[in-house]
Amino acid sequence: MSDYDYLFKVIVVGDGAVGKTALTVRFAEGRFQDHYKMTIGVDFAIKMVEIGGKRVKLQIWD
Repeated sequence: MSDYDYLFKVIVVGDGAVGKTALTVRFAEGRFQDHYKMTIGVDFAIKMVEIGGKRVKLQIWD
């Protein structure tokens, strides 16, 4: 049995150097860094949230 009720895959898209990674890390990990290396290819984060009493796993693709 999995530890979540739903799985959503979220894709973050946009122009380079606009803060997609900063936003993703802030949401998923609760921290902010003001210096990042440009993401080459793809990176992802996991965030568990509860919505309406259901556990939702978010796979955030940056």
